Amino acid sequence: MTPFWQLLTACCLSCGLALAAPAGAGQTALPALPAATAAERAALTRGRALVADFYALRVERLWQSFTPQMQAEWGPLAAFRAYREAGLRTYGAERRVLRERTFTQGGVTYYVRSATFGRDPGTVWAVVLGFDAVGRVARFAIVAEAKTQPGRVAAAREAGAWAG
Repeated sequence: MTPFWQLLTACCLSCGLALAAPAGAGQTALPALPAATAAERAALTRGRALVADFYALRVERLWQSFTPQMQAEWGPLAAFRAYREAGLRTYGAERRVLRERTFTQGGVTYYVRSATFGRDPGTVWAVVLGFDAVGRVARFAIVAEAKTQPGRVAAAREAGAWAG
């Protein structure tokens, strides 16, 4: 497992990505989170905005926020857009947000949004955005929460268990 995936696994686990009781059905407005630091408050605000754009197929702002390393990992903007469009066709629109979390680890401040989707209501997907010290997106992944157990993130990635 590469250092990135080890870090992602650790972040997901430290964040408590276990299935929990869902929030109210049809939840649209998200409650404020008690973010401990200014960086976490910024990650919450910016993460919500970037995820909203991403879900609305406005992927440019997120892709432009990526560090050069993330852009290289995800490929050109057209490939990232195709990834998102395929995710929408496969999984549908976000149906219900179950929880959001922010935390800081290893100099990266994370925003994690867990939700279900219309065409896959039985799976809770976690969108993970990690912001570096200057606010660039240094980590981005979408993983099924059941796949975030130790040793399973790499297997999920290889099996194509990623939503967009």
